[in-house]
Amino acid sequence: MDFDNPYITYKDPYIEASWKTIAAAHQKGLLHEGVYVVPYCSRCETTLANYELEYGEQSDPSIYVKFRALGAENEYFIIWTTTPWTLVSNMAIMAHPIYTYVKVKVGNETWILAKDRLDVLMSLLGESATVVGEISGKKLEGHKYAHPLADKIGKKYERKVVLSDEYVTLEDGSGLVHCAPGHGPEDFIIGKRFGIEIFSPIDTAGKFTKEGGAYHGMLARDASPKVIEDLKSCGALVHEGKIAHRYPHCWRCKTPLIFIATNQWFISITKLKEKMLSEIENCDWNPPFAKTRFREFVAGAPDWCISRQRYWGIPIPVWKCGHCAHLKVVSNREELPHLPELHRPHIDKVTFKCDKCGSTMHRVPDILDVWFDSGNAIWASLSDEERQKYGKADFIVEGKDQTRGWFYSLLGSGVVLNGEIPYKTLLMHGFFVDEKGEKMSKSVGNFVPLEEVVDKYGADPFRLWALSNTVWDDLRFNWNEVKEAHRAIGTIYNIGLFMSRFYTLQAKPPLPEDKSLEMEDRWLLSRLSATIEECETAFSTYKPHLAAKAVRAFLVEDISRFYMKLAKPRIDEEGESSPALAVLYYSIFDALRLLAPVTPFISESIYRSFYMKYEHKKSISLFGWPVPDKKRHDALLEKRFEIARQISTASANARQKASLPLRWPVEEIRIVSDSTEVLSAVEHVSELIESLSNVRKVVATKAPKTAVTVAINKAKVGAAFKRDSPSALAALEKESPEAIAKWLSSEEKEHTIGKFAFQRDMVEVTETAEGFAIAPFEGGRVFLKTEMKKELYEEAMVREVARRVQLMRKEKKLVESDKISLHIVAEDKELSAILKKHTSVLAGQVNAEVVGFTHATGGFHKEWEIEEAKVEITIEKK
Repeated sequence: MDFDNPYITYKDPYIEASWKTIAAAHQKGLLHEGVYVVPYCSRCETTLANYELEYGEQSDPSIYVKFRALGAENEYFIIWTTTPWTLVSNMAIMAHPIYTYVKVKVGNETWILAKDRLDVLMSLLGESATVVGEISGKKLEGHKYAHPLADKIGKKYERKVVLSDEYVTLEDGSGLVHCAPGHGPEDFIIGKRFGIEIFSPIDTAGKFTKEGGAYHGMLARDASPKVIEDLKSCGALVHEGKIAHRYPHCWRCKTPLIFIATNQWFISITKLKEKMLSEIENCDWNPPFAKTRFREFVAGAPDWCISRQRYWGIPIPVWKCGHCAHLKVVSNREELPHLPELHRPHIDKVTFKCDKCGSTMHRVPDILDVWFDSGNAIWASLSDEERQKYGKADFIVEGKDQTRGWFYSLLGSGVVLNGEIPYKTLLMHGFFVDEKGEKMSKSVGNFVPLEEVVDKYGADPFRLWALSNTVWDDLRFNWNEVKEAHRAIGTIYNIGLFMSRFYTLQAKPPLPEDKSLEMEDRWLLSRLSATIEECETAFSTYKPHLAAKAVRAFLVEDISRFYMKLAKPRIDEEGESSPALAVLYYSIFDALRLLAPVTPFISESIYRSFYMKYEHKKSISLFGWPVPDKKRHDALLEKRFEIARQISTASANARQKASLPLRWPVEEIRIVSDSTEVLSAVEHVSELIESLSNVRKVVATKAPKTAVTVAINKAKVGAAFKRDSPSALAALEKESPEAIAKWLSSEEKEHTIGKFAFQRDMVEVTETAEGFAIAPFEGGRVFLKTEMKKELYEEAMVREVARRVQLMRKEKKLVESDKISLHIVAEDKELSAILKKHTSVLAGQVNAEVVGFTHATGGFHKEWEIEEAKVEITIEKK
């Protein structure tokens, strides 16, 4: 970040750069002044561009009004509106040329409305109606009517029905649309098309002028209740209700907006649209659907209203002759007399002599829309030399709402000034929402302050969680997921702690030669190379979530939960010269460099507490990006290890079925598979599988004799086949269990028996084999031998006791190198004999210098229950 030279929009160089864009628009015939209906904030007293509108749910009046048709007795046009105040400015009624309208008798009156809206409207009004005639919309054109509030307004105008096929629908209302050309963009278009007066009796404060008659001095929206009251009084109100709908609000002050006709300055987007749409293709959009969304917005964008009626901001550099309306557009301060600064009121004092008529030219009083300011940021923030050097922005990032905001203003300004899109690559991100995907709000009660999250779990867990989610999707807050990220950070911290405890030499270890590496070492270095490459690809393609997930999985799953368990016995035996420690040193160091952009605090903490004394730089972030060692990348080895992990997981599932804890060794697992890839993996990494699964022997063989039973989900079958379900059930029950099991082990989604196609969720197959527990994995099945022989049981009991001792060591905050004295008293004689028989093994597992089998007088004492036998254990640090 260039804090020494920040770009600030009120600085003169920035203002001049924005003026240059306005001057370019003028030179190209794109700058014009005109009356147009625009969104207006009565509180801020300024117009807003379409992309500044914030839409929110709002309750407004919903009224049906009758306008008396002229030239017919007791005949009325029925219109609907949710902005009663705009009826003051009603100048026409819009009908659709091809819709069919009906004349219906209601009491002694005849109402005219769309045929397709008759039933809905009569139901709403609680009226009964008799159709007395039909007429096409086309034939309604030109029919005149009287304004029901004519005596309140005093506006003399011949009002009539006009046609519109784009702004009249049958989705709501009556099929006849009240038209106020001074208060609606669509109404304005129709008004211009048919030469209707653009009547807008609203001043800059958002209040009715004298032309508003009885409503003079009232705020526009505040006048609605008075309008409704007057309609009731004159008998013109047919129905009054409420409607909840999305309505535009001011992005600054959140005030509901009104639409009024005002004099504004515009850039003719309509003349630029084709060029803007073609330039959109010259940018790398991430995600791709952001381009589609942006194109749709640009394709429908009106001319860009760039003026605002405010005091503070970049002054519009346009001077206008009061006599002949000639314009002068200034592009830099050199075209002006000396000024202390370029803002109002100083610049308002500058005048020019008109080149055409010699009269005095004054600056127009408006300032530029702040979105126009930001739309010039890419070049306005740079010096002339820097503009030449850098050109387009390489990368911009903003939220998905900016397809209507900054992305658009940058594109428009760039095409006006330079004829091109000013950015090369764009990343669009989602929003932070609650668990249900709803916008967070303090008033709703679903708002979670960032401070609360950071206070509870820390900044890094929040960052890891947030950056692991797809960047362009909305981020649904979830406390459990943040908690999981916190656990991951704890695991990463413990990895750093492990290195500090087990590697204390003065110099960093050299990376061992290949010949001294074990298979798991080569696997980890291969995974490191693959992870670096994966992160590099993810970051370079603007998918940081994939990088965050990859480095998290590498540190937590590959290193902590897998490799370190395999390498720990070697490290204990070989000490600080162990090649495994060297492999860990370089793998963790490179992973921290990948992790630093995601979780800088834990990365920096581990670096400073362990690595800095070896690597010497002051920060992990001062190192270059790690480079993948492709020579060490072994895809085949990684695949075999992945299969080994799958088999290990299946073995654990089989143990759970047989109630055999993982600590208990078992004699054998059999791997049954038709996959040559799986069989090859079992052949080459059988020792790894034995270690992971805690088994004595792993063999790839045919399945032992099994029994297959099928459970049918009758509810699913009934829902699918309905009347035919009895026949379908009968057909399925006759099918052999073996045939169903074969189907489920294949990739076929359906199984057809006669005319019935059965789905996978309609059946569940259970396979059993005497003396084995069975569990599937992706490439086959694991058969775990459940017989527990005497020597295996003894080993299991030693491990059970060792686990309790380790828990006690942890409770007393002992580190692995701390030696203890251990005393055990087991009430079960068989268990006591087993422990005495294997005393040396137990001592080695818990780092005990002394092991006794009598009650101890001191130390840390606890009672445990192991296989329903009470065991007293006492430990004391030596």
